[in-house]
Amino acid sequence: MKKYRLKKEAVPFFVDKLATAIYDWDVWQKYNVDDKALEEVEDARIEYGIKTSESGATLGGWDKNGMTLCFTLVFPSMKYHEHDVFSKGKMVRELMNRLQRETNSFVTEFYNE
Repeated sequence: MKKYRLKKEAVPFFVDKLATAIYDWDVWQKYNVDDKALEEVEDARIEYGIKTSESGATLGGWDKNGMTLCFTLVFPSMKYHEHDVFSKGKMVRELMNRLQRETNSFVTEFYNE
């Protein structure tokens, strides 16, 4: 089933919790969101939070040591054998390295604005 999120230009017109939401089409219809405000999300995607229940997720937090944000990487339709190969060491490390570079770049831009 396809997933959708708000287009970048539509985000300011909605409550904050919908800015990072990725839902099925029918959920967006329940929120009365016009289809012109939505864009389809790729099958492999990053979702904000770690799902803890049908209606809940752990998003992260802040303490004296800094901030944490929780994300879930979704790789749909992956077969067990592919998962077994992918999740062992080298491939996960390469993915983490790429995400680390993007994270460093993002934080640098944030502090230099």
